[in-house]
Amino acid sequence: MSFSKLYSAVQDQKGVISTKWLKDQAVALSHITKVKEQWTSVIDPLAMRGFYIEGPLGPPVPLEENECLIVISRAMCMSPLGDHWRRAVYTKELMHVFDEPDEKADTPEKFDIQIEKFGDPNKATSPQYRAEQKAAWRSMMVLCPEAKRLEYKGKIAANEISYDVVASALRVPVSFVRDMMRPDFEEITAKLR
Repeated sequence: MSFSKLYSAVQDQKGVISTKWLKDQAVALSHITKVKEQWTSVIDPLAMRGFYIEGPLGPPVPLEENECLIVISRAMCMSPLGDHWRRAVYTKELMHVFDEPDEKADTPEKFDIQIEKFGDPNKATSPQYRAEQKAAWRSMMVLCPEAKRLEYKGKIAANEISYDVVASALRVPVSFVRDMMRPDFEEITAKLR
């Protein structure tokens, strides 16, 4: 399971990085053989935008061994800039194919520990919670090649363009762009390659 190979392949891409291309690469570089996507009206995007499940799993959405399902909030996708949010959330959830076995929230107990941390920042950080953080940073790393990110960062610093312009160009939410332009982005992401 090699995120570093995906990251390297992204550096050669031009234009907007396709989520279909990312999915195909993730399947080729991981143990996952198939990725399914489902939108649901059950998720309130103010509480949760999406989640990732690996098979095997029975109905209502059966998954075979080594298949995964990315569930995304329909309300989020149907909102203004919903396509930007869908790209960001789908890609973040897709990055879980690169989780280590101990990082997976693959039991009710591990899932509960992960959810409790979201509700209580004073709780100890579990491997599952760290996997959420890694997936978020990794999604930013693959939605924009590093050379392009640095170009955008320079133009923002020179007041030549705004965060909104970069968000439109990358088709991601402005909040993701702000994180991509943080001064410590390189330091944080260097550990994740």
